[in-house]
Amino acid sequence: MTDNSLTAKKAEDVAQQSKKKRPRLFYLDLVRALAAILIIITHFNNPYMLGHPVFIYEPFGIYVGSLGVSLFLIISGAALMYTYGESNKLDCRHFYYKRFIGIYPMFWIAFIIANAYLFLRNGGHVFANASKWTLIFSMLGIDGLMANTSLPTFYTLGEWFLGFILIFYAVFPLLRYGVKEHPIVTGSVAIALYALTLYFHPMPLGLPSDLLLTMRLPELLFGMYFIQYIRKIPTYAAAVALLFLVVQEIHPLLNGSFAVTIVGICAFAVIVYIAKWLDIQPIRVPVNSVSKYSYPIFLVHHVLISQVFTIVDCTALSHFDGYLLFFVDFMIIMTLSIALYRLEKNTIQYIHSMFQ
Repeated sequence: MTDNSLTAKKAEDVAQQSKKKRPRLFYLDLVRALAAILIIITHFNNPYMLGHPVFIYEPFGIYVGSLGVSLFLIISGAALMYTYGESNKLDCRHFYYKRFIGIYPMFWIAFIIANAYLFLRNGGHVFANASKWTLIFSMLGIDGLMANTSLPTFYTLGEWFLGFILIFYAVFPLLRYGVKEHPIVTGSVAIALYALTLYFHPMPLGLPSDLLLTMRLPELLFGMYFIQYIRKIPTYAAAVALLFLVVQEIHPLLNGSFAVTIVGICAFAVIVYIAKWLDIQPIRVPVNSVSKYSYPIFLVHHVLISQVFTIVDCTALSHFDGYLLFFVDFMIIMTLSIALYRLEKNTIQYIHSMFQ
């Protein structure tokens, strides 16, 4: 092959790669950032500030953590569909590789560092009281999910949500095919499975039904359908969603898992609608920062908050002190998240260099 041919091929490869890179959507970053903040508020409130929470505990008639998770699920479906929904065929090998690289190295690094710290804080004793064989669940990133079955694990960080999202990643190619090729059938099957789960409330191995894929399909698929077919929230739809949220806040009409689904979807619609007025530089920059580091924030926040409350007497905090403590916690969480993000990049690069 001649030099000209090589140059042309290289230029074509670069063009194809740049073509695959899609511009960031501010409303996706906004929803992700708000969901991350809601999750931090959840673990700041519960259990440490239950007696006198400084933040709302049940917005729109549902638990604040449930709202954060619902938004995360919708944005997960939307973000993956935005990235992988345009092409006719999904390269599954590339997709699963990207998901593996995006999840596991950072989780393993954070898990090792957190447990090393807890080992020292616990006087040189292993913090978790679990059988050694259950470390396999931690290696797979599903220890938080398995901990909800009452099986003792080495769960330290990542919550049940990490294990759940890994399941979603596993079935995403199938859901993507259904949304693109058979949208009506896929939506109908998902609603049927959701209704059956709502009615029977199955708890396999003691796992709460709210943690089952069939219960969360409407949120995941709503995000996927939104990107594939809707893209824009009409004014009347935003008005209806906002009216429902106001009524739900004043006098809840719905409760339980069904309320979480509807409130999450309505909140997403309202946030997306108002995002166009918030897309200005002073707001865009911090929103993009929180969104960019949302995964390391998710990994470090719970451990950090629990450790802060070992040295802070939450019962002696005034409302102002509570807000100030949250601000301090958030600053530390952001610092640790940025450090973890960079450590993961440097670690991967270092390991890469060992095998070049």
